Amino acid sequence: MTLSKESQAFLDNLRIYLFASNKKEAEVNELMEELEDHLYEAEQNGKNVEHIIGKSPKAYMKEIETEVETDGRFWLIFVPLILLNAFAYLIMNKAIADERDYSMLALIGNPLVFIITILLLFGIYRFIAANKLSKKVTAMLYIVMGFAPTAMFTGILVADLFIETPMLTISPAMNIAVIIAACFIFIAAALYWKAWISVIVPAVLYIPQVILRFININEESKLIIILSIIIVFSLSLIIWQLRLLKKDK
Repeated sequence: MTLSKESQAFLDNLRIYLFASNKKEAEVNELMEELEDHLYEAEQNGKNVEHIIGKSPKAYMKEIETEVETDGRFWLIFVPLILLNAFAYLIMNKAIADERDYSMLALIGNPLVFIITILLLFGIYRFIAANKLSKKVTAMLYIVMGFAPTAMFTGILVADLFIETPMLTISPAMNIAVIIAACFIFIAAALYWKAWISVIVPAVLYIPQVILRFININEESKLIIILSIIIVFSLSLIIWQLRLLKKDK
């Protein structure tokens, strides 16, 4: 079954819109199959996508959105797991380095930034999917999507340098508990998303740091070794992804 570019583009945008609207995946897939059949039949009869959806794709998407059930797991499982996974990355470096002082500004500010980032990402995806935008506007929105979280995290780091806030100091035993908890979070994320990259990435990032702590070399050499490992891993990951794409084609 081959659809026109216009119909296929609409289906792709609708899927993104419904995903960003936190709708149940099974219902979305079923709806997409039905709509694909309707669009195919319409095109076989000489009609275009407007015959099915009308002249306003945005209005049609909003109408469909109300008919598909919301997935309650999004805020109960998905978002908390993202927050925990991201938070585990933030604290793992300090925990491995045995830095046991945490500012309240960072502990409260970073999770808030993650939540704002998630809402921003889904909001922008919905907006792009539902509106016919120029390439320049779309590119600008993607730049905002990438820049805003970085700016907010940088803002917290800078503010933490100049604003005195209460500090939370944990014991050595608690520091070990933090490392163990972070490892469990990485494993839980991998099991939930069925993607072992959630374990492989932190393993590549942090295991060399642990090993290098017991090797008597200067800090500059340690940094070079860690950066080399990260670069080699990143390049290997890119090559692997390209091979998968080539194999799929």
